[in-house]
Amino acid sequence: MSIRKAEARDVSAMLELSEAKRRQYEVYQPIFHKKAADSAEKQKPFLEGQVAAERNIALVSETGGAIQGFVIGAVIQAPPVYQPGGPVLLVDDFMVREPGLWATVGHDLLTEATRLAREQGAVLVNVVCGPRDEPKRAMLGSLKFDVATEWHVLGLK
Repeated sequence: MSIRKAEARDVSAMLELSEAKRRQYEVYQPIFHKKAADSAEKQKPFLEGQVAAERNIALVSETGGAIQGFVIGAVIQAPPVYQPGGPVLLVDDFMVREPGLWATVGHDLLTEATRLAREQGAVLVNVVCGPRDEPKRAMLGSLKFDVATEWHVLGLK
């Protein structure tokens, strides 16, 4: 397994992993996470931009030429109502090929993204994770992450 900077050629594999995650999260929360029929087509230009953006940390984990997972984070300033003491690495797009890979591939991707963010002055890492995504939550717990926020939704139809 090797971790490297994501490239444009990786976007198709990243989209495949994103689609699988969307299907998983739609089962967990079918109102908020209702997958759009054309979600991959809509996400493709977004991912291409995220991978190309110099300010982002975009990494893939590869084994034998196959992408096993990826992480994209942006080092940003915290909202002005919070003062964590410096920039924050915000990680939203973070997927692995199968749940059992969170403990290895996910762990290693996040560890490397954190190292790179620290080099950019980040003092905090914020990772988005659904409440029912237990393997990912366990990996985050193993790295001493705490839950800071949860969203609660109510469909109004």
